[in-house]
Amino acid sequence: MGFSFASVILSYFLVGGGMFSAMLVAGIVKLESPIPVYLLMGAGAFVGGFFAARASRSSTITESAIGAVGVVGTVVALAALTNIGKLLWGVAPGETMKFVGIVGAASTGGAIGGAFLSEKLLGESTTSSVPWILYAALATFGACVLATVFATVLIAGGTSLSEGSTESVGKMLLIGIGAGCLLAGLAVGASARARPLLASLLGATVGTAAFAYLISNAVAGGRAGGDELSAIAVFGAGGGIVTMLGTALGWFVFGKKGAAA
Repeated sequence: MGFSFASVILSYFLVGGGMFSAMLVAGIVKLESPIPVYLLMGAGAFVGGFFAARASRSSTITESAIGAVGVVGTVVALAALTNIGKLLWGVAPGETMKFVGIVGAASTGGAIGGAFLSEKLLGESTTSSVPWILYAALATFGACVLATVFATVLIAGGTSLSEGSTESVGKMLLIGIGAGCLLAGLAVGASARARPLLASLLGATVGTAAFAYLISNAVAGGRAGGDELSAIAVFGAGGGIVTMLGTALGWFVFGKKGAAA
C-alpha cells in the first residue's frame, strides 16, 4: 500500500509516546548530562517508530519520519508561546536552536531506524488484534501528553500544572485526555487490519492511567495517595472507553474499507 495519512497520525502519537516515556525515565534517574538525555529520546523515538511500522498496513518509514518531525515541531512551537519559551528564544537563541536541532535529529533518526528495522526484520503487520493492546497504550499516552500541552497553552497561557489553579488543571486534564484518547482511537481504528476494539480498550486504559498517574504525581509533588489513585483508575477507564469509541469510528469509516481492499 502507498502513503497513509492515518499512519502519519498514529506514528505521531507512537513516536511522541516513546519520546515522552524516555523523558520520564530521564527524570526518574535524574540525568544531568544532556548527551544521555538525547540518546534516551532517540531510543524512545526508535521504539515509537518500531511500533508504528508494526501497527500500520503500509510501509511507514516516511510516515514515521513525518510523525517524529511533527512531535518536535509541536513541542517547539507551543513552547515558544509560553513565557519561559519566549525567554529562552530571546536570551539564548543559539543554544535553543542547537537543542532543537539535536533533539530533532535524534528523534527523526530514531523513528526512521526503528521503522526500517521493524519492516526488514518482521515484514508485514499481523492481523491479530493482541499487539494493539501495546500500540494503543503507547499511542494513548503520547496523545494525552501532546493534547495536554496544547490545552496548557490554550487555557492557561503556558502556566505549569503545579502553578495553575485547580479549575485550570482540571480543564487541561479533561481536554487533554478526552481529545488525546479520541484522536488516538481514530488513528488505531483507521490503521488496524482487524477490528481491535477490546485491545484498544485495554491498552488505552493502561496508557491513560499511566498518564494520569504522571500528572497526579506532578501536581501532588510525588505524593499521590489513595484518593489520587482512585481518580487515576476513573481516568483510565474513561480514557479506555473514549479510545474504544474512537477506534470503532475509525474502523468503520476508514479501517474496514481498507482491510477489505
